[in-house]
Amino acid sequence: MEKEAIEQGRRDERPREPDKQPMFNAPLIVIGMALALVGLHGATLFLDYESWQWTYIDYALDPRRFWAPDDHMVSYASPAQKYLTLLSSGFLHGGWMHVIVNAGMLLAFGTPVARTLGGGPIGVGKWLAVFLGAVVVGSIFYLVLKGATGGPAVGASGGVSGLMAAAMLIGPDGTVRSPLSRGFITFTAIFAVANVLLALAGPWVLGAGVAWEAHAGGYLAGAILMLLLGPRVPRYGGMETHYDSF
Repeated sequence: MEKEAIEQGRRDERPREPDKQPMFNAPLIVIGMALALVGLHGATLFLDYESWQWTYIDYALDPRRFWAPDDHMVSYASPAQKYLTLLSSGFLHGGWMHVIVNAGMLLAFGTPVARTLGGGPIGVGKWLAVFLGAVVVGSIFYLVLKGATGGPAVGASGGVSGLMAAAMLIGPDGTVRSPLSRGFITFTAIFAVANVLLALAGPWVLGAGVAWEAHAGGYLAGAILMLLLGPRVPRYGGMETHYDSF
């Protein structure tokens, strides 16, 4: 018996192998959307030049065409196609750097939002509502603030901005906190300053303009949708724990 106890003790002292973690630790909806953005951009590169050009002409958000009368020569082919660009423009990108940055930010900020909203069809539906709703509202802000003189815009940054706002509204207990909390206000101020700098330096640094209007609209939409859809009670149950806002 004593020998068996010693042997058992030796086995217990052996270092345990660490638990294997999945290569991608984000929820499937987040990984799927990031891959969809990258995959769609890659697919456009296999188009011949004329098809590629018409894809961007038909599905990018172009204020000049959007605000033109339906019977005007520069207008979209139909009202349905015109309104579709509010969403479709979010799935087109201007280059690999553009789509990789957006996909990376989507993974970073979309993951905590998806986990907070929960799994299953309802949780996935809520996450899509936040992301796609932010894309659409960001497009509307761009159209309204640019007027008919703005250039065509593409990219998922409006939706990503919405996920950023939603993620910053998640409190330490996994519930939605007040938009007046110090942490959310601080991040919003940083977000605003960063967009001002990008708007000023974008044409020289990035070689293209930055649609800060879409970022602002998406951020606002993401915050509102998270406040409406996010949990108010901690998921782990038990007594509610109160934290100071930070």
